[in-house]
Amino acid sequence: MTLSSFLFIVLAPEGVWRARFELEPGRCYGPDEVLLECGSEAGWSPHTLTVEATALPSEEEFREMAARAATRTADDSPDELRRLLNLLIPF
Repeated sequence: MTLSSFLFIVLAPEGVWRARFELEPGRCYGPDEVLLECGSEAGWSPHTLTVEATALPSEEEFREMAARAATRTADDSPDELRRLLNLLIPF
């Protein structure tokens, strides 16, 4: 069962990096599952996390951040405190 579409974006003066996920509840995502999208437009999804940066991270750093953000967003824990922490600390 798919939870929703999730878009992770890093905006920097030199460009935009995006990663799209079709989230599954409780799934743990790894950096190797991140499909990097480059471009000038940020894009949109029902669940979007946008990070503004002074410079784009390395591709490896971006993949790690995107995977952590997707994993936290897909967390279907019944623990309300854990879900709140995932919203406050997304990656």
